[in-house]
Amino acid sequence: MALRTLKIAAWLSFGVALTASLSLAAPATGPTDAAPLDQNQIIDRMVRAQTARFELFEAYSRTQHYSVKTDRLGLKAELVARVHRDRVKGKTYEVLSRTGSSVVQTHVFDVLLEAEVATSRQGGELLTPENYDFRLIGPQDFAGHKCYVFETEPKHKDKRLLKGRIWVDAEDFGVIHVEGKPTESPSFWVGRPMIVQDFTKISGFWWASRRRSYLDNLLLGKSEIVIDYTDYEFENLPPRDAPPAK
Repeated sequence: MALRTLKIAAWLSFGVALTASLSLAAPATGPTDAAPLDQNQIIDRMVRAQTARFELFEAYSRTQHYSVKTDRLGLKAELVARVHRDRVKGKTYEVLSRTGSSVVQTHVFDVLLEAEVATSRQGGELLTPENYDFRLIGPQDFAGHKCYVFETEPKHKDKRLLKGRIWVDAEDFGVIHVEGKPTESPSFWVGRPMIVQDFTKISGFWWASRRRSYLDNLLLGKSEIVIDYTDYEFENLPPRDAPPAK
C-alpha cells in the first residue's frame, strides 16, 4: 500500500512539473492578446506620428524635380528647385534649373511652388479630424507594408485637402500612400487633377518621395505632372538643456 501511494505521488509530481513547463513554453493566447485598434485610435496615432517629425527637426531641405508632358500641344518642361522648410517660418525655395516650355514654367511649375510656400505658412498638419471625416475601409497590404486604408472626406473646400483615400502603416502609423482630388483648384491651368503620392521612410519618418498629378483640361489636354523629392537634409532641434545661441 505504501509503495502504491509513493508511485501515485510520483506520477502526480511529474504531471505538475510537466504542466508547469508547458505553460512556460507556450505563447500567451486568448484574452491576453492585444485588442484590435478602432478607427479613432488609429487616427489619433497617425496624427501624433505626423507631428512627431517636427518635435525632432528644426528644419529640412530637399530637391524637387518637376517634369511634365502634355498630350494636346506636345509641350515639355522640367524644373529643379531646392526647397527649405523651417518648422516656424514655413517654406522657401530656390530654382536651380529650368528647361522646356515657358508657358508650363510660368502657369504650372511656378504656380505649384508658390502654392506650396503659401500653404506651409498656414501651419499645422492637414490630416486631422478638424479637416477631414475619416472612414476606415479595412486592412490592406501596400508595397510590402500592412496598412489601414481610410476614405477621406474634406470638411471644407481647400486646395490643400484631398477627397480620396490614404494608406496608414499598421506598425508606426505613418502615411505611406495617398490618392485623391483637391476640393479646390490650385489654378485655372492645373484644374483639379487626380493626385497620387508616395512616401519613403527616412530618419525614422515617412516623407514624400513622388507625386503624380493627372490632368485633363481644355488647355493642355491629357497631361501628367511628376514631382520627385530627393536629397533630404535635416536640422535637428537643439537639446532642451543647451545654452541659448549667441
